[in-house]
Amino acid sequence: MATLKLVSAVIFRSLYIIPLLIGIASACEEPASPLMLSGLGVCSRGIPQHSGINGSCNDLSFRDSIDAHSNLPVMEQMVEMSSETSVYYVKQAPGKGLGAFAKHRLPRGTPILVEEPLFSVPMPEMVPGQGFKILDMIASIEAEFGELLPDQKEEFLDLHEFHFPSEESPNKLMTIFRSNAYNTGDNHVGIFPKIARINHSCKPNSGNWWSEMTDQRVIYASRDIEKDEEITVSYIPLLKTTKDRQARLQQYGFTCDCSACNSLESDKRRVRISDSMDDLEQKQDSPSKKASINEKRISKAVKLVEMIEAEGLSDYLDRAYHLAAVFNQQAGDLREAIKWATKEWEILAMAEMDSAEALKALNFIQLLNAEST
Repeated sequence: MATLKLVSAVIFRSLYIIPLLIGIASACEEPASPLMLSGLGVCSRGIPQHSGINGSCNDLSFRDSIDAHSNLPVMEQMVEMSSETSVYYVKQAPGKGLGAFAKHRLPRGTPILVEEPLFSVPMPEMVPGQGFKILDMIASIEAEFGELLPDQKEEFLDLHEFHFPSEESPNKLMTIFRSNAYNTGDNHVGIFPKIARINHSCKPNSGNWWSEMTDQRVIYASRDIEKDEEITVSYIPLLKTTKDRQARLQQYGFTCDCSACNSLESDKRRVRISDSMDDLEQKQDSPSKKASINEKRISKAVKLVEMIEAEGLSDYLDRAYHLAAVFNQQAGDLREAIKWATKEWEILAMAEMDSAEALKALNFIQLLNAEST
């Protein structure tokens, strides 16, 4: 089933939807989530835990620092995947309907699924204070559905659909679409029938990335996934308490029962992560000349990394690594800055080697190398 997946959570209020997620494709603070109605988040990262860079900064070239410390699959491997090379299978997942499971052990960084949308439609008008005028999408969805081949129509109609208790005689195509769609960039939303089978977890083992270069959505292992383990992604922002996450997930029609949702310590740690992330990101653009302040910021950034790694929150690691790199740069420790910046690049490159985000991280490493010479 991969329960419902619309890129946010959705609540109907006459002809409008009340947005519960904020952040269209450019907002990379939250994971990509199925379209359940509102602000579509698109960013999903990996979760590398590599050793840092060894040797002198002066001996470390820009490309050498990348090549020597990453064992990531190249993007070409992702693009060339086909049904013949599938690394997962679909079966019933207890309490979830259909789900995707690993055929064999999948090392961190392994591409799992690359899929282009079956079709996509423009996002409807956004009405301030009310939400997206969702019914405006029906005509576009019906037109696109009418152009599909018979087997494609069957594939679409076989997807999960969730009805809200208050709905009377809902449009079937619209219900399926809003329960499974993901954003596709350029203010469009699309259907990915294969990705729709991947269920949610508040502690996901896979990243979910929209490639602007190839117009495809990419699912990859953000940590090692064992044989027959269920493959999961996140539908919602994860730096919330269990109570807040469950409230958001109600809009998808299910209750998450992952390990994070059964841990009070996890709740406390995620609140600390959120507070620390906000605090440090506000300070990164205000360099200090005081060594004591720089040391304190570096310590907090490293602690942030440790908490995120302990929680297995791959969607947030690149930001934490970047903060550690920036604060070490400001403190003049370029060797440490390069180590953390390389970790940031490794995560982004797992999703797409030549994405704008990965190239920006690569340029940052180049800048740090130049400063060290």
